[in-house]
Amino acid sequence: MNSCAVIIVNYNTGKLLSQVIDCVIKAEGVDEIIVVDNNSTDGSMELLPDNPKIKIILRKTNTGFGSSCNLGAKHAQSEYLLFLNPDCLIQKDSIVESVKTFNKSCKLAIVGALVKNSDGTEQQATRRGLPTLWRAVKTYTKIEKLAKYCGCFAGVNLNYKPMFKQTKQVEAISGAYIFIKASIFKELGGFDEDFFMHFEDLDLYKRSLDAGYKIMLNPQIEVIHYQGTSSQSNSHVSDYKKQSLQRYFCKHCSLFSCYVIKIASRFLR
Repeated sequence: MNSCAVIIVNYNTGKLLSQVIDCVIKAEGVDEIIVVDNNSTDGSMELLPDNPKIKIILRKTNTGFGSSCNLGAKHAQSEYLLFLNPDCLIQKDSIVESVKTFNKSCKLAIVGALVKNSDGTEQQATRRGLPTLWRAVKTYTKIEKLAKYCGCFAGVNLNYKPMFKQTKQVEAISGAYIFIKASIFKELGGFDEDFFMHFEDLDLYKRSLDAGYKIMLNPQIEVIHYQGTSSQSNSHVSDYKKQSLQRYFCKHCSLFSCYVIKIASRFLR
């Protein structure tokens, strides 16, 4: 069995963090559980169980999601890395199925899961196209809600389509469950730490595809994501989203797109 390190970045996730850790401990194929805490103040870290697989890294300040993911990866010794949100519950076979997906495909960098809401419905960001100016316009104006009537209205999110039954190549997956080969993560330079939070996952996907790798979504891997648990305790989330949106477009898109997004983001909530 290939080794896997599960890396979880925590910031005031509350009691849910311990539930997530319990699921990870019970999952097959987990060799390391690395929890990086971004200076939480809610006592969530004190609720973690005593387990030899768990390694805790405490940061004195909140340096952002990508930065702490990179730090966790540096402490991992496993062949595979799973970047798991602190409010995402995995199944017992999630890791095993992710490794199997890698074994079936060449030039594969990242495997994603079918991420569900607590009510069992597919979460919006489970399968996405990488942002372009036109896609962003349709997403942020909510025109993409009409995509179920005509695909021409589709924005970044692709959940208007029926979920496929077999593993399929996609441009982007949910950032709640990112399963990647450690060697490829290192080759790509990890997450861009200039993204404090949000869009660091899309940036990683874009760089993976540009390097010639594939991203696959396996719908047989199902996880539940209680979206936004950590974000609720951070009053600056909206500002971080705008900053990251601008950085993504200025880094990966045309100067015109970057300019338009910088102006348009002023009006986003």
